[in-house]
Amino acid sequence: MKFCKNILAVSIASTAIFGGCSSDSQIAGNSAETGSPELAGIFLLDNGKPAAFARVHCVPSDFDAASGELPAAYTTDTDSTGYYSLDSIPAGTYAVETFHEESGKRFLVQNVSITEDDSIAVSDTLRAPGSVEIAFNSLIEDGTSAMVTIPGTTILRKVIVHAQKAIIDSLPTDTLGLRIYIENDTLDYGDVFVKSDTTVQTLVNYPLIEYTFVAPLALPEGEDTLSSFVSDIPLALRLTAENSDIDTLARLQGRWEVVRISKDGKRSKKLPIVNSVLDEKEAIFWVSVDSLNVSDSLELSFNNALEPGYAHDVFPTNRSYSLVYHFDSETDIKDDAEKGYFDGSLTAAETGTETVANLNADGVLGTSITLDATTSIIATNSAKIDSTRKVNLSFDGKQFCFSLWVNLESLKQQTIFEKNDEYALRYSPEQGFVVEFYHIATENAADEGATDTASYKQTWASGTKGIEAGKWIFIAFSKHSIPQTNYFINSAPIEAEETRSDWDGNREFADFKIGGFNGKIDELMLGSAFRDDSWTRLTYLNQKPEDSWPKLSARK
Repeated sequence: MKFCKNILAVSIASTAIFGGCSSDSQIAGNSAETGSPELAGIFLLDNGKPAAFARVHCVPSDFDAASGELPAAYTTDTDSTGYYSLDSIPAGTYAVETFHEESGKRFLVQNVSITEDDSIAVSDTLRAPGSVEIAFNSLIEDGTSAMVTIPGTTILRKVIVHAQKAIIDSLPTDTLGLRIYIENDTLDYGDVFVKSDTTVQTLVNYPLIEYTFVAPLALPEGEDTLSSFVSDIPLALRLTAENSDIDTLARLQGRWEVVRISKDGKRSKKLPIVNSVLDEKEAIFWVSVDSLNVSDSLELSFNNALEPGYAHDVFPTNRSYSLVYHFDSETDIKDDAEKGYFDGSLTAAETGTETVANLNADGVLGTSITLDATTSIIATNSAKIDSTRKVNLSFDGKQFCFSLWVNLESLKQQTIFEKNDEYALRYSPEQGFVVEFYHIATENAADEGATDTASYKQTWASGTKGIEAGKWIFIAFSKHSIPQTNYFINSAPIEAEETRSDWDGNREFADFKIGGFNGKIDELMLGSAFRDDSWTRLTYLNQKPEDSWPKLSARK
């Protein structure tokens, strides 16, 4: 439910003809028994003094305020003792309305029934209503109900929002403050001037709602300081029921923004931000942090007065993000890299059994996808290098990196992802996670006197230490052209030796495919960069399911 743009139009009519509320007034006798006029009584102020010279209206239920003023026979004033009387009131149903101008106190009782030969006594203490109070139990939208009360009167009725308006009729004439309660918010809109011959329409904008959260960038206790400068790193910021009113936040529409605040209080420009999850369980915002200093903080803020807006460069192409899958879409597998060329399509082998692929499985961040050995995800248009694009998923002769989380049902031989004759990630019971990269010899290298004349397959094995079935495992690998590699399993760097084997260099371009294993996968990022130890370790600390960094807390 969204309500940032909702406008509640409160149309306040003063016809005083609708009712249904009881009165605590004293109603007694008939003319044969009392000899009283048809309508009479005494009004007092709340201090016990007479409501002298107060205006009294006896308004027929069929009276139309738009037709003119109330006939004189239906109006009178109290005397110095607070007494009033009205003679010759025909049989019918009425509302008795009283207003004491000097004190501002008033009274209204509705559905007063007078029959032939009856005399009715209506007496009470005038009160100061102060405001029209409308209490909504939920966010405002068509069909929402609310209770309307006028303190100091008998008005208590239910209204329904229709076409973004709540129509409130039968109000006392004169001036009332308008107060609206919406869940935990109280909105005061000043005075509403209700006249006996007009309808007042007040447009009420939903209140300004602002939230601010702060996340210190200091590393978790026990972590060493950074060994290198880190820039342009995407960080996930998480809101849950533990650190926010996530149930309310999930229904708000507005703009989320992030800035970095230095130790001396200086604020950076607004950082690129994109939302991947926002529901009643959690919200996940990805922020591109241009530079990272552990003495700084990130400030996440929300303002419902601003139009929603998100950046497209949280995972920028010029920082070597070629493909990014969060697996957080309900039905589609979207590529959240800046260019977004490679949305995924889910396929299943023809086995005669229903696929067990599940797009809504619990993940490391938000949801993940569950696959079995017969299902796979194909990155569309990823088979060949397209010269019209600035991004592709072929990295031969270039830097190459990936990071992901995987949760395997068993530790048998299986493939996590592959691009045939280019690169792959597989699991081996003897070697652990094995990265494969196929190098093709440089064309005409021999003619030019170069040494790169052989094609070969390169592999790096992680070993099996720290790898368990049924648990989330973080895998990150980077390959530099100089050559140099960076390999992590969870938070531990792996000293993996390169192994080369013969390959004939004959390559037929194939699509990038995820699948061939039983388990879950989440947060896959693929690109043409070299990520050093600091970058990789911070990525792990940021994304890990438990005790992730940095932690958001509400700013008080």
